[in-house]
Amino acid sequence: MAGAILTLEEVLANPDAALGNAREAAAVVETDLGPMAMRHEAVRSMLREPRMRPSFSSFLQQLGISSGAFYDWMSGSPLDMEGEEHRRWRQLMIRAFTPASVERLRPFLRAEAQRLVAGFAARGRVEFVEEFARKLPSLGLCELIGVPLEDRARFGAWADTIGFGFNFVLLPVKLAEIDAAIVQLLDYATQLVTSRRAEPRDDLVSRLARAAADDGVDPGMIHGSVAGLVFAGHETTKNQLGWMIAVLSEAPDQWDAVARDPSRAKEVVEEVLRFRSAVTSVARLALEDVDLFGHRIPAGSSLLGSLWSANRDRAEFANPDAFDPASNAEGAQIAFGSGAHHCLGAALARAELQESLIALSARIGCPRLEPGAAFMPAFGISGPSSLPIAFEQRSARSA
Repeated sequence: MAGAILTLEEVLANPDAALGNAREAAAVVETDLGPMAMRHEAVRSMLREPRMRPSFSSFLQQLGISSGAFYDWMSGSPLDMEGEEHRRWRQLMIRAFTPASVERLRPFLRAEAQRLVAGFAARGRVEFVEEFARKLPSLGLCELIGVPLEDRARFGAWADTIGFGFNFVLLPVKLAEIDAAIVQLLDYATQLVTSRRAEPRDDLVSRLARAAADDGVDPGMIHGSVAGLVFAGHETTKNQLGWMIAVLSEAPDQWDAVARDPSRAKEVVEEVLRFRSAVTSVARLALEDVDLFGHRIPAGSSLLGSLWSANRDRAEFANPDAFDPASNAEGAQIAFGSGAHHCLGAALARAELQESLIALSARIGCPRLEPGAAFMPAFGISGPSSLPIAFEQRSARSA
């Protein structure tokens, strides 16, 4: 784009430097993908602006994708909802996906995290993504939703594949696999909802089915919402767990602080979310002409917002380029978004991250990244695709 001061190539090559330079230049800058909000205040305003709405399908169209199972699913998802439709969906989900249900899940998450780390603590090394990060979120989500034990491996595989749909560099390459996984997952979700209507249990699918029947909600919305939880509850947390290890590998004092005092996990996790969130950017579609910090966004055009840039803004955080839980706690990290579309699963993600960090730091010393660590491109959803680590085992008794 003519006049662009930030290119995708620059972001992929050196994200922190490229985003930092653009953030210093203006609150909203031109990029080769269109305008992008950079500063914390601008990104938060964009997320709260009533004249702008999520429109994931519009962004897919910009990538040349306008048909297929993934496109159709996203076109009817909460990432494409606004107004009364979104309000009804969110009210339905809130009735079923309550903070109390997440807190009831904590003992399960704690036990599963301890079981997973016990499986490799004595070895002194592990490929963390494969043996922990991709397993725990799927286990937690399946327990919450009510997926039978025998189906959980398939659920995790679908979640891994669908996750590629939210990394905009890998999406075009993986589209056929993503479409196939969506079809299989939606079929499974339909069967699961039908089963729970006939024989309700104490799980999220049963509560969703009951609430939907009470409110006269289209069953298709329920099936799509169950499928959507696979992505929302698995892919982002899987990548956030990977980032947590990568970030804390360079902060052994914080790792050991949690090992000594598990209550510190909350503040350390919040700083991980600020310092390196799994979601790097979000998009909004202007419903009418919008002026945002001196930048005109014409009706019908899209605006990107960089969460990575916003969460490193010196105007919001005291020590933004350092991993510093104490200094940066006064700022408001927006890894989970803001406004009406603030992530519904934020409480679940926090619980999974906190319980994982407590279990890991209790059994192993601060991890060291080994050769072979690889990270997905810093656009859309990002995280380690491979994360081999080494460590010293702590005794189970001291844990």
